[in-house]
Amino acid sequence: MEKKILFLDFDGVLFDTLKEVYLINRYIYKGIDLFDKVDEKNYQLYSKYKYLVYNIWMFYYYNPLIFNNCENIIDDFINALSKRNIKAEEDFCDNFLKVRANLVKNNYDFWKNLETPYKFFYEIKKLYEEKNPKILIVSKKNKTSIIERFNSYNFFISNDDIYAREILDKYSTKGEFINEYMNKNGFDEAIFVDDNNNNLKTCDNYSNITQILALWGNSQPNLKGYNQTQAIDKINQFFS
Repeated sequence: MEKKILFLDFDGVLFDTLKEVYLINRYIYKGIDLFDKVDEKNYQLYSKYKYLVYNIWMFYYYNPLIFNNCENIIDDFINALSKRNIKAEEDFCDNFLKVRANLVKNNYDFWKNLETPYKFFYEIKKLYEEKNPKILIVSKKNKTSIIERFNSYNFFISNDDIYAREILDKYSTKGEFINEYMNKNGFDEAIFVDDNNNNLKTCDNYSNITQILALWGNSQPNLKGYNQTQAIDKINQFFS
């Protein structure tokens, strides 16, 4: 019997996390209080191009373009990535995680309400409770935040099955990690769900990994993918 496994991204797949990320980055870049009203026009711009970012350090280059309402965001972002400042990226990541940790510690209820679960999250929770399939979370979010989210919605996935930035940063891509994990643990077939096609493409060379692009997240426009119903139907069939 084939061993099957499901790999799930977190941001934009299980939870709509954009507002939390927006407020933290706005605070870091512009010094605007986390509780201040959101500029809806700027927030829509932030959402429109969020697909460009799939690692926390990338916000270091993304934020100046969005908060300054630049006109050529895609080209300017690509150009910025060609001139990376690793030390500045590391300092940014440390600061981002510190701001988030302080927000969770000191204003938990406010933080909790910034992120909302998608219908897909509840369907995965139901699947897990009824069939107990092997599920791994593979996300560049920090692990404590993911655990806090799952626990607050009574989804008690094992902490050992959450592979967050603390682990994934040691790999060049999510695909590299997924392939290594499957080989080490004897899994024959997998589904990988992510809302960023850049992450999915790292599995192109692995024929035993089915890719699902989550169109309900911050996916790149005009790409072929799955809506929430189609994705959960595919996953249910996979484990039937």
